[in-house]
Amino acid sequence: LEPVPSDHVLTKSFYILPEFPGRFAGGPLWVAASLEASNTENRPVRTGDGVSPIMITANDFAGAWAVDENGDPLLPTVPSDPMQRIYALRAGVNIMMYMLTGNYKSDQVHVPVLLERLGQ
Repeated sequence: LEPVPSDHVLTKSFYILPEFPGRFAGGPLWVAASLEASNTENRPVRTGDGVSPIMITANDFAGAWAVDENGDPLLPTVPSDPMQRIYALRAGVNIMMYMLTGNYKSDQVHVPVLLERLGQ
């Protein structure tokens, strides 16, 4: 495992996020370590798309998302920052987009070159 690198697709699958706070801020979000394609020795079995099969954090996303029947937060954020709850929701959106679409967003960086090659 490794902390999410700054250039990981998860940081830009929908929102651009430098970190992934939940109810708690400051803890890393861990994903499966990126392995070089040339490093095939002792490599675990994995899919060819490079999507992490696991994500771990101690930031308590569910605690930040939890609301009562009136829509009020059930638990406080630590530190107490109202924007932290919004960033936790955005982190959840990025995680869902990553889960549903994989690493498609990394291919988007090649679109300008592909369009240029196609003469468009």
